Amino acid sequence: MIRNKHFNAIITKFLLIITVLGLILPSVSNLMMITVVIAAVIITLTAYLVADLIALSIFGNRIAIIADSIITLVVIWEVAWFIEGVNVPPAGLVLIVLLIALGEWYYHSRYLARLLYKGRIKP
Repeated sequence: MIRNKHFNAIITKFLLIITVLGLILPSVSNLMMITVVIAAVIITLTAYLVADLIALSIFGNRIAIIADSIITLVVIWEVAWFIEGVNVPPAGLVLIVLLIALGEWYYHSRYLARLLYKGRIKP
């Protein structure tokens, strides 16, 4: 039962991230879609472990959103450079981070609070 909750939470987070990255990254930096998918998988797994399971339960929603944003920024920057040798423009990074932070706020406060934490998370 617990594995199913975590699986659903990870899939939901992945769908949020792949949607934002898939719509913005190829148009602002000409990255291939496979690079976008790789970045989305790395962001999803890392952010779920660090931000959603650790930071959200200990520090609350604000710190978890900041952790998600930092992880997103670093992973996109590094994956784009390492795989394709492309620098993502700062405006594109800011737009991606803002959209993911907004989605994560909803994801944490409405979805994870109900699914994993039974409404007991700090704002």
